[in-house]
Amino acid sequence: MQFKDIPSNVRVKSQLLHAVENNRLSHAHLFTAEDGSSGLAMALAFAQYLMCENKKPSDSCGVCPACLKSEKLIHPDLHCVFPVITGKGTNPVSDHFIEEWRGAIASNPFMSEEEWYLNLGDTNKQGFISVNEANELSKKTVLKPYENSYRVIIIWHAEKMHNPAANKLLKLLEEPPEKTIFILLTSSSVNLLETIVSRLQNTTIEPCDENSLTKYLIEKEGVDEKTASEISHLSSGNIGQALKLIKGSELLEQNTEEFQNWMRMCYKARVIELTSWVDMINRWGREQQKGFLQYALHMVRESLVQNFADSSIQKVREEEEQFTKNFAPFIHQNNAIEIIEEIELAHKHISRNGSSKFIFMDLTLKMVVLLHVKNITLQETN
Repeated sequence: MQFKDIPSNVRVKSQLLHAVENNRLSHAHLFTAEDGSSGLAMALAFAQYLMCENKKPSDSCGVCPACLKSEKLIHPDLHCVFPVITGKGTNPVSDHFIEEWRGAIASNPFMSEEEWYLNLGDTNKQGFISVNEANELSKKTVLKPYENSYRVIIIWHAEKMHNPAANKLLKLLEEPPEKTIFILLTSSSVNLLETIVSRLQNTTIEPCDENSLTKYLIEKEGVDEKTASEISHLSSGNIGQALKLIKGSELLEQNTEEFQNWMRMCYKARVIELTSWVDMINRWGREQQKGFLQYALHMVRESLVQNFADSSIQKVREEEEQFTKNFAPFIHQNNAIEIIEEIELAHKHISRNGSSKFIFMDLTLKMVVLLHVKNITLQETN
């Protein structure tokens, strides 16, 4: 991965390049970026640049042996740590899934956490980074880099670290091995230990600007200009989301269909049908359930835009547009905040391994009530 392969974020690329050029490189970085955006790609491009044998002013050369090995994720001094699931031994670590990881990155370096679990063939288990992973890192960092260059350790979704793993990592950050660069990635630093964050140089990876993303989709994905522009707008500059839209993600289509069915049944208070719907959702994996709730939040917020803002800033697909127009009148000032809070609470409970059947049934019954709250506005009296 090279910097030129990542649209937008010129400022971030420049900062990283200048840090290396001026010998002001921090040993530990935190890249904060939306899940599925350019964060992981930026970390991989930075790692390749650090290990490149023939650096250019603005990028790695892309052709030296170090670059070729970095591109394939087989460089001995490049170590990737990522959430894993149970199923490969009693103490699974990233090295057990390295072939799947290389294949997933080769296919899409902008993948989301949910897509990673789909690559593993299991969306019912939640990924984690255990203390065993930190122990493996400790062993790897004892040795000098193999090729007399930098050693780079990328920790993707660092918020997935168990507390023992985080504490072990903290010791490595406090006494960093020579010529070892840590790059932690997360979508929210509040989920990391404050003591870890305080030792990291924080870099925010912004979403792509729409013009840059549109150009990227036209040139790299072969999308026509009109479609590329529309997708750039809908994805809010999240390149991973844009690629999902291009590929017509089955999960996105399923979320669209199920959300619309769910809202119609809730409004009509079809309790028996809703019970069957909850049973169906209960059979989904937890990551898929979380993705559905995130989609539900998106549609509620887009309905608020329909009601209270300029429709030009709406981010809905063609198959969502008519539904949103019909649905928006039922999302208003008297119920919107509570609806959003209930969906967010359900997402939180699913993330904490609560009973998905109870959580979705409770949420569904609350939605039945909330959708029937009248839109009452106070009128001024003379």
